[in-house]
Amino acid sequence: MSVIGIIAEYNPFHNGHLYLLQKSKELTGANFSIAVMSGNFLQRGEPAFWNKWERTKMALLSGIDLVIELPFVFATQDAGGFAEAGIRLLNSLGIVDYIAFGCENNNLELFLRLAELINNNHFLIKDIEKEEIKKGFNFPNIREKIITSLFINQYRDCTKYSLEEIKSVLNNPNNILALEYVISLQKTNSSIKALPIKRIGSDFNQNKLEGKFSSATAIRETIKEYYSNLQNKLLLEKTKDAVPVSTYSSIINQLKNDINPILYSYFEQMIFSKLRSISIDDLKKINGIDEGLENKIKKASLTTTDLEGLISTIKSKRYTRTRIQRMIIHCLLNLTKQEVKSFSNFGPLYFRILGLSNKGQDILRKAKATASLPFIQKLKTFYQHNKKIDNRKVLKMIDYDIKATDQYVLAYKHNYLKTGSQDFTSKIKNIYLT
Repeated sequence: MSVIGIIAEYNPFHNGHLYLLQKSKELTGANFSIAVMSGNFLQRGEPAFWNKWERTKMALLSGIDLVIELPFVFATQDAGGFAEAGIRLLNSLGIVDYIAFGCENNNLELFLRLAELINNNHFLIKDIEKEEIKKGFNFPNIREKIITSLFINQYRDCTKYSLEEIKSVLNNPNNILALEYVISLQKTNSSIKALPIKRIGSDFNQNKLEGKFSSATAIRETIKEYYSNLQNKLLLEKTKDAVPVSTYSSIINQLKNDINPILYSYFEQMIFSKLRSISIDDLKKINGIDEGLENKIKKASLTTTDLEGLISTIKSKRYTRTRIQRMIIHCLLNLTKQEVKSFSNFGPLYFRILGLSNKGQDILRKAKATASLPFIQKLKTFYQHNKKIDNRKVLKMIDYDIKATDQYVLAYKHNYLKTGSQDFTSKIKNIYLT
């Protein structure tokens, strides 16, 4: 049995994701696939367009065999924290042979050398970054400059790589995340083999549909436009070529039942209420808020009245939009720096199963014999057991998943969708494919 692992958000599952899955199976001969997927909030600090159970269903219907949730406290971290937690989960299963990921440059040797360099010079890089950040420079640019310089000095035999190629790995979002996967594989001494797959189609942030391999951003923008444009069916049909049939059917079903996609702007009142009521001292404790930024955030929450204005006021060279969005979501759920540090020290503590196919049942049986973490199939039973034995670490981590869902559902239009504790009442998605 050969197993491919994929760390993803599937927001929503589209043809690019299907290509990655099929290509990785073709290259490795693997016959089973496991996805570690973000829950209801994503790495960019935004809510998922559709909830985690609906996105799980999309993935299963397109060929993923088992979907495991990446806990909220890791799913909303920066690229390094996100990647390392996903790798740790795949490692802990004890059955994964490959991790496949999409990137613009699929030169595995270059990724391996860069990851080796970064891991060997971790503390030096961090020290230089701190000094350069104090000067007000942009973090991504600082990191690119430091690593490029170290690479040229320490790997003088690697003249086969152009400066442009090295920089492309360090400044393209897909390549950055791919590099973080390789860094984490080396850091954890993983036996899982990295499998970079060259992406095809439009750029990840392209906001207009461009045929079969359009970006997730373009797909979401088109659905958003449909939803706010008197539900123009011709507009929605444009997405049909960009997603698998099963994803399109899921989207149509959601909209037919008047289940609205979840947008970041729908959290506006909740966010302003939180930011205006929290004290400066408590705001300072929130993960990601450093160097006096709590004062700027507090002031912006009192002088602006919409999310775009809030983010624009806080944004700077040092603090990107994505980073600010993560801070805001962490504030909404009271996730502190101290807690994130603690969580990061020991990593994910459970496998929360969101869904599986009939082949996924086979993987699950095998994984239960090799896994080093417990599986959650019935959350109520798991939660009560850990409460009984006073396992506070596990309870604290899973409480954030529960709170995240309870906040997320408040953005639905209809009251019947807004009930709390849905993590306890929602069932695992079982898809039985022939």
